[in-house]
Amino acid sequence: MKKFLLDVILFMLFVAELSFHHLPKVLHEILGMAMALAIVVHVAINFRRFKSLFKKMTPRKIFIVTIDFALAIGAVIILFAGVCMSNYLFTDVVSFELRRDMTIHQLHVAIPYMLMILIGAHVGFHAQELRQRFFKVKIFNVAIVALSIIGAFGLFFNRVHDRILMKHIFATPATDLIAPLFMLLIIGGVIFFALITFFVDRKIFGGG
Repeated sequence: MKKFLLDVILFMLFVAELSFHHLPKVLHEILGMAMALAIVVHVAINFRRFKSLFKKMTPRKIFIVTIDFALAIGAVIILFAGVCMSNYLFTDVVSFELRRDMTIHQLHVAIPYMLMILIGAHVGFHAQELRQRFFKVKIFNVAIVALSIIGAFGLFFNRVHDRILMKHIFATPATDLIAPLFMLLIIGGVIFFALITFFVDRKIFGGG
């Protein structure tokens, strides 16, 4: 249960960080450091489980390991870019040129949306386990489907495709929404990709 609680905290930190335009900039940086710490703890707690994936490799395990590595690399790039762009916590250790570098800025904006997809896939591969432990009640299944539909619309409202392509986007219809609704779109987006992964996993790999 403690692991699940940590995962929830990590996920909500990710959602909050993607909602940066609703936060004071200094709080965005502080939550970014908190998320980095939560990621380290998450990896440490699940390291044995991750290590076991390399035993008797199967196509399914290869997919899972690839997603996990991509998540790790993406998190490192976001952290590096965030430190480079810092206006509060790391101003004394980052040069002005790095802080104003447009490529670093675009990476810091684009990669979180790539991670939204990867986190969804990561959750999707563990969906059966989560379903058995937490989602036995039908109302939860209805809520998950409803959130995934909201998330699918959110991909268009937030121009996720253009963000991933690192286009210069300063505002979208989604960013005009109040913070709770914007966060709901992000949560729904992750669930949308988790459901896709869950059904692909069952269809191709038999769910394990």
